[in-house]
Amino acid sequence: MSLEKEPGRLPSEVTPWLGKEQSHELTGNMQLSRAARRLLADSMAKNTILAFRSDIRGFLKAGYSLPATSHQVANYLAEMHAKGRKPATISRHASSLGTWHVYMQLPSPTLSLEVKGVLKGIHRKSDGRQRQAPALRLHHLQQLLQALDLDAPRDLRDASMFCLCFYGAFRASEVVALYREDIEWRDAGIVITLRHSKTNQSGRIEQKTLPRNPAGGRCCPVTLLEAWLAWSGIRRGALYRSIDQADRVGAGRMHPVTFGNLLKKALQRANLSAEKFTTHSFRAGFITEAHLRGKSDQQIKRISGHRDQKTFERYIRLADDMHDPGNDLF
Repeated sequence: MSLEKEPGRLPSEVTPWLGKEQSHELTGNMQLSRAARRLLADSMAKNTILAFRSDIRGFLKAGYSLPATSHQVANYLAEMHAKGRKPATISRHASSLGTWHVYMQLPSPTLSLEVKGVLKGIHRKSDGRQRQAPALRLHHLQQLLQALDLDAPRDLRDASMFCLCFYGAFRASEVVALYREDIEWRDAGIVITLRHSKTNQSGRIEQKTLPRNPAGGRCCPVTLLEAWLAWSGIRRGALYRSIDQADRVGAGRMHPVTFGNLLKKALQRANLSAEKFTTHSFRAGFITEAHLRGKSDQQIKRISGHRDQKTFERYIRLADDMHDPGNDLF
């Protein structure tokens, strides 16, 4: 079966796998029923499927065809490296191409020595270090919130998001995915139910408890959330939404990219742009701050949700190296 593509057009045999999200069809030629294809699609997170589709489109638009040979894949990965793409991104594209061939019940070219060798060479040419977001510590958060006008609706919403992201060690994608129904109010604070996350794609229910700051104020995530809900009138649905020029609250939830743009603007106002903070800096900052204040690893991981000890220790090691180095013998 040839899947040679026409100029500017995706092969018809591939489009079911790349098609509209509601089709839930990852393959077009497998002898699977519609129900089986739906279950196959549901076995992976939506973002994973979208990444697969994007990777396959990129391969085809680069002038290659499917099924692919090992030489085609190796050349494509080398081209990506020449364009400055990150090793992790290149590896993901290789994985997507391999997965496509497996689903189509075809030999995977990514298992060849050529492709494995190219990937090994790409990783060896990189310095091997994974870039990490700088930790936005508590004093940074206070400076950030101090620059916002809590009487202004947009600033109130942003302050609530930033504070919740820090104290809950949330990823940006997790915060914008929260619904009003995910918040349970208690006398001492709130319990947040997290239904999906980067490390929890199976829908396993996770809960985080955020205590109320007895003093209230700008750095209390519970107080800020109450103020935001009181102003917005949100009783159900997305917790954080857009606000138009007439101060009308939108219906849909905010996109993670929008969250990042709002943070950049707030950092500029707070004179913190030079710190190169990102949305992940809230999560890194909470872990760093909690560790340096003597919280146990178990207490921190109960909030951050870390299950991989090696990943968790990267945050802790950086915090210790900066604030309690082993060679501080002066």
